Amino acid sequence: MSKTILVAVSLLLALASSAQMEDYIILKKPNNRHVGSYFKGSRISFQRTNGQLFDGIIESIRNDSVFVRQWQVRTYMTQFGTTRVDSAGYLDYGMHYKEIFTIIPNKKDHWRFVKNGSIFMIAGGGYALVNLINGAYLDEPIDDPDNLRSLGIALGVAAGGFILNRIYHSKKKKGKLYKIEYMRMTER
Repeated sequence: MSKTILVAVSLLLALASSAQMEDYIILKKPNNRHVGSYFKGSRISFQRTNGQLFDGIIESIRNDSVFVRQWQVRTYMTQFGTTRVDSAGYLDYGMHYKEIFTIIPNKKDHWRFVKNGSIFMIAGGGYALVNLINGAYLDEPIDDPDNLRSLGIALGVAAGGFILNRIYHSKKKKGKLYKIEYMRMTER
């Protein structure tokens, strides 16, 4: 008797449970090559078509909409005069999946300040500026050959950084290179 009750309860639980997957979005290249998938519970960073940046956890994907939970992290002062970081709360945002303009992958971009040339522009421009200020302060001529060589090298480094900045490719997946598809796995 207890075996039949156990089998009946097990069958009812199996029928009541849902093994079907929820909807998700896919990031693909134009040749339909898979780049990434985003499900409920996935961390996602993206930019909307209006330019607003989002970083959060996908709470739900349903009816062509993506719901993202964005945490509000704040710094507050303690009684000892130090600061602590704490989450003040969260907001859930819902949007149509076509409002996502750019998906930023989760991979970290190591040494980005060198790759995009910003460190070279800062260093070259800073050295040239300090050289000119010191020359004016010490009443040294700017057209001295040694000074011109130093200024030329500094401005060359800054120009090289500017060129690196122009050819740097960020890891944002956008434009005609990638497309976002909605995969419906549930019934309406």
